Amino acid sequence: MVPREAEQVADTWLLSGIPRSGSSLCCRLADRLGNTVALSEPIDAAVFGAAADAPAACRQVVSFAAAARRRILEEGVAPSVQVDGRLADQMVAVARRGAPRPPSAERGLVRVAKPLAPDFRLVVKHNALFAALLPGLTSHLPCLSLVRNPVAVLASWETVDLPVRRGRVPAGERFDPALRASLDQEEDALRRRVRVLNWFFARYLAALPKERIIRYEELVRSGGGVLRQVLGEAGAGPLEELSNRNASALYQGVDAERLLAALLAAGGAWTAFYGVAECRRAAEALARPTSAPAGAFE
Repeated sequence: MVPREAEQVADTWLLSGIPRSGSSLCCRLADRLGNTVALSEPIDAAVFGAAADAPAACRQVVSFAAAARRRILEEGVAPSVQVDGRLADQMVAVARRGAPRPPSAERGLVRVAKPLAPDFRLVVKHNALFAALLPGLTSHLPCLSLVRNPVAVLASWETVDLPVRRGRVPAGERFDPALRASLDQEEDALRRRVRVLNWFFARYLAALPKERIIRYEELVRSGGGVLRQVLGEAGAGPLEELSNRNASALYQGVDAERLLAALLAAGGAWTAFYGVAECRRAAEALARPTSAPAGAFE
């Protein structure tokens, strides 16, 4: 007999990604598939209560997924971080003008107008939250993650007004006390950022099979095809032409050599995903950035 919980959340996928790795792009690409709805960071932290532990939080995630599925079918709406009522590739302002770029999206309701079967596919994205809960979540629902060249990630973090720029990741620290303690002990912001970066890579390495970890560079190169393959939708309609933003003009002025030096000095789990030569090439490319069209993920 199929457990009631499994019936309620059938074909629900959980997506985590290193912040600024293209997880919002991944979410939008998933939402384009037929009989599929993708939601970006829809779960309000308040649902976990003041003292919820990781196992209880995992159960809350499953309960949220079941409730979201019902609401989508019954009301045609669902909560999600969105821009003007729609999923977007870019969740922070594109223009920098010498200052950190603020978020440009907020949590609200998105309308689901496409026809759906009762057993439609739901993809729910949370970056740090799902990374922190990943060991438990994988026993409830299928999970996948997105990674990106660590030099490009660190460069992006320096340009955005988000906690990761300060080397903090609140949702991850809430459910991983060891991470919080490690970050509290480090005074240097760049070294904290590298610790956060390595934490994400380590969580994915420990909890997910290789085929469930998507590299941003491959996502772009394949026009989203690699995501479709993971979701069992290979060949489902035309692919999308995407551009690699690892050398975005938005990162101009970032000291890529300093980032590379901090990364190489720390070592860590990122080395299981990206070689030193790849990271050096990314740092060199940042010295000659290309322009990024407004609204495109970078």
